[in-house]
Amino acid sequence: MKSLHLAVVSVPLAVAQGGLVINPKNVDDASNGGQTVAVDLSGLVNNRAFAMSPGDADFDGIHSGFPAQYLPPSNLTYAGVNYVFPQYNETGDDNVLAQGQTISPSQGRYISFNMLAAAETAIATGFVNATYSDGTTSSSPILVDPFWDWPYPYGGDIIFPYLLTNASVDYNRTMIFQTTVSLDATKELVSIQLPNVTSGANGGPGGAAQSTRLHIFSVTMVPANETGIALEVQFARSSRMWLEGTNKTQVVEVVINNIGEQWVLANNSVKVSVDSPGLTTVVPGIINRLRPGDQIRVQVGVINAVGTEVGSNGTATVNVQGTGVNSSHAFAATYGIPDYEATYADIYAHESPSWFGNSAKYGIFIHWGVYSVPGWGNYNLATYGPDHVYDDFIPEFTASAFEPKDWVDLFADAGANYFVQVSKHHDGYAIFDLPANVTKRTSVALPPHRNLLQELFDAADTHQPHLHKGTYFSLPEWYSPAYQRYGFNAWAGGNASNPYTNETLPYTGFVEVDDYVPDVILPEMRTLSNMGTEIMFCDIGGPNLTALWAAEWFNNAAKQGKQVVMNNRCGLPGDYDTPEYARYDAVQVRKWESNLGMDPFSYGYNRATPEDAYLSPAGIVTSLVDMTSKNGNFLLDVGPTANGTIIDVEQRNLRAAGKWIKTHGEAIFNTTYWFITPEEGQAVRFTQNTDAFYITTLYAPNATLVLDSPVPYVSGDQITVVGGNMSGTVVPSQLMANGSLEITVSDAVQAADQYAWVFKISFGGVQSNATTTYNGPPVATQTTSGSGRMSVTGVAALAVIVTMSLLW
Repeated sequence: MKSLHLAVVSVPLAVAQGGLVINPKNVDDASNGGQTVAVDLSGLVNNRAFAMSPGDADFDGIHSGFPAQYLPPSNLTYAGVNYVFPQYNETGDDNVLAQGQTISPSQGRYISFNMLAAAETAIATGFVNATYSDGTTSSSPILVDPFWDWPYPYGGDIIFPYLLTNASVDYNRTMIFQTTVSLDATKELVSIQLPNVTSGANGGPGGAAQSTRLHIFSVTMVPANETGIALEVQFARSSRMWLEGTNKTQVVEVVINNIGEQWVLANNSVKVSVDSPGLTTVVPGIINRLRPGDQIRVQVGVINAVGTEVGSNGTATVNVQGTGVNSSHAFAATYGIPDYEATYADIYAHESPSWFGNSAKYGIFIHWGVYSVPGWGNYNLATYGPDHVYDDFIPEFTASAFEPKDWVDLFADAGANYFVQVSKHHDGYAIFDLPANVTKRTSVALPPHRNLLQELFDAADTHQPHLHKGTYFSLPEWYSPAYQRYGFNAWAGGNASNPYTNETLPYTGFVEVDDYVPDVILPEMRTLSNMGTEIMFCDIGGPNLTALWAAEWFNNAAKQGKQVVMNNRCGLPGDYDTPEYARYDAVQVRKWESNLGMDPFSYGYNRATPEDAYLSPAGIVTSLVDMTSKNGNFLLDVGPTANGTIIDVEQRNLRAAGKWIKTHGEAIFNTTYWFITPEEGQAVRFTQNTDAFYITTLYAPNATLVLDSPVPYVSGDQITVVGGNMSGTVVPSQLMANGSLEITVSDAVQAADQYAWVFKISFGGVQSNATTTYNGPPVATQTTSGSGRMSVTGVAALAVIVTMSLLW
């Protein structure tokens, strides 16, 4: 059971009522939802989640519950979907434990199945199975996060201020999540089978497997009931992002569904704009292709009208116009981008900027510190004996071969667009300069007497300015005497003891402070933001002043024209999740980033790892392709030696993968996931942008590649090869009688590339608009002859790894 630990600053802020927070990035005007059909679940409820007092509910089998006094209203509109949300019933159940039950919505054509749900102790994965009137079926994977987690909180959609246990109040926030899967909108839906979830593969941040159950609170369908071309705005919102490369041109995000029977093609010339007394559209959104039943997220660039106050509110209308297209949608807008306040909800309103989520995609993680000296835990005892302790390694952390230009040049050669350097790990040794009244446990005050982080940042700015600069920062310190009052689990604080002699050890460079959180954590985080970090990858969380620091960081960066990003390990949900060694089958709409080591046993340098165990170029490429298809980023770790050398096998493999990444990057960078499905089977992945759709196979494709997924291909399209020795070559393609797409791949095309093969459907130049070019249902789980697919049945187990090469 997890222990309760309160943040130093934790200010619940009401967005809806009381301490309830509705994710401010998706809050709707409740009267302004799109066309939706709520499904009555009252006959299926079999669990009690809402409680007025401890022990009143039994959500998870140990009498936990959501605090019922903070429930949202029964008529809840969220992200453009109208839900009937269950209310507190002092004697009855209020949610459905997903056990494969079948529901039968009103028969009709539908774009999507949407549910508000939460898992128990781990990420829940399963499949939503649909049956259509013609007897065909489709199966879509889902992924739902646990209702609470500590110390790495997930980013929920409905957020309650605390958790009710069997006997007490636990002040960790609890959450409910929205999950959406696509349906085949070209067919009449007969029934939906809910997921059957009895266990989960991902046990949270540590990666250990735990059993879990999935709870469903509400289900709503989005119908597709129009003829001809029919684009409907499901949701529009004013964001606090701005278009990169502009003078803070505000982004209005618009979610649009094609609920008609005809395609939108480039010759329809569809543009999306925003009309308002307080706003002027300066960069309209463009839709070059949208198949029936598909969804697209469009960014519209707006600026405030003359005299409009930044942060003021008013009405606005989204206009979607083109040949044969004319629709509009009113929404409540915020004019301009106001400063952030130091509150939970305001910091939670921050989100991953486009450069991180859509453009950068791939970064290099660097674990380098005193732990790099032994390079393996057992090495210490065998080499130095029982009287040699961790801090004795500090003088041997020489950085004598550290050439920061070589590092950033390597990251650029690898095809990466950002890096995240460990600035301070759990051992408390910081590789940057800090005030003497904070700590002297730094690489400046102690050997090697260099501001190593600043040198790396300077090298990036000078030699590879496209690289975004990030820092890993551990909030706790394992053995800081000042952390003892806040300590928990492995991060107990207090002086360490020699594990062989039990002697109490000094903490080299320690400075007495009144309070670790405001006197150490806060000034260290402020120093990193002042140094120009654009990515704050915190670790462990725990007691913090993150809301105060983040508001300062966000606002100061904005004044410099920079958009920055923070992960979910700073004690708040942050802008993105950070699973380790993760593989997802489903799209996670909230931004996520999976990190893993090139060394499979350690993030830091491990002298015991054989060279052939390091991640290969093919492993790097296929990992990147897989993650980006599901809205993930890939953060790949290297562990330099104590003198600052990145070992040869890591350099070779990074550069080999980099050659592929650079010549195939258009299928990865500046792309997003596909609403219908991110993959077909185990070996085909999909990405897209405004101008093209990309099909990537993670193995050499068969001579005939057959895709059952309804990819946006119409008669007259040409499919071309991306990258390799035959880049730009047109490959034969055709729609088959059953709607599948057949691509003929010659031996020459197969031999012209390695690691992964990319094929491109360009969206320009098609002059027809037909109703007969549908490609069949969303991808099913069975293997199809000729496609080389294998069934995928859940999130792959996460490897249990040691996060540092030396654990005391």
